[in-house]
Amino acid sequence: MSVPYQRISEATVSDVIYYDPAAERRASQMNVNWDDYFKTASSLILLDMEFSWWPQYCDNVIGANYYSNLPNGQLISAFNPNLLIKNGITLIRLDTFKAIETFYSSLVSDTSNVNSVDAMNFNHSRDRFSAEWESATQLSNWYDLYQDAPNGPTTKLEEGWQVDPDFMSGARRFF
Repeated sequence: MSVPYQRISEATVSDVIYYDPAAERRASQMNVNWDDYFKTASSLILLDMEFSWWPQYCDNVIGANYYSNLPNGQLISAFNPNLLIKNGITLIRLDTFKAIETFYSSLVSDTSNVNSVDAMNFNHSRDRFSAEWESATQLSNWYDLYQDAPNGPTTKLEEGWQVDPDFMSGARRFF
């Protein structure tokens, strides 16, 4: 990954409590530190953003480039995680749902601790994150390419290219 690790949002344990109180109850039984799960979730989402979402975003938004050059001439991805709108609800939800999925996956992968409730919760959290990821990639209002929206949604120019859910799948019709 060409971007350094960082959190993608300002999500906290209160967001976990809001979106999935059962996950927080289960985690509190085990004295879990959610920061570890948020760090892992952010790392995984950054990988998805850079290698899955960013190329599509570049294809659809004027001014977005796939690559940039370092001062020494090395070619790297132009995706910049510093341009994420970290206090936006879209990234907070993504980060929270991925942290919950990561938490449940750690329970399910421990063969001495597998139970049917944790397995069902893991499947549910994975489906919930997948739906949220699809929604977030279609909206794409959480990346401030033009650096003109530090505390809010991106401009309509950036957002407008992404709102059409059929645009990226190639099913868009032109008249």
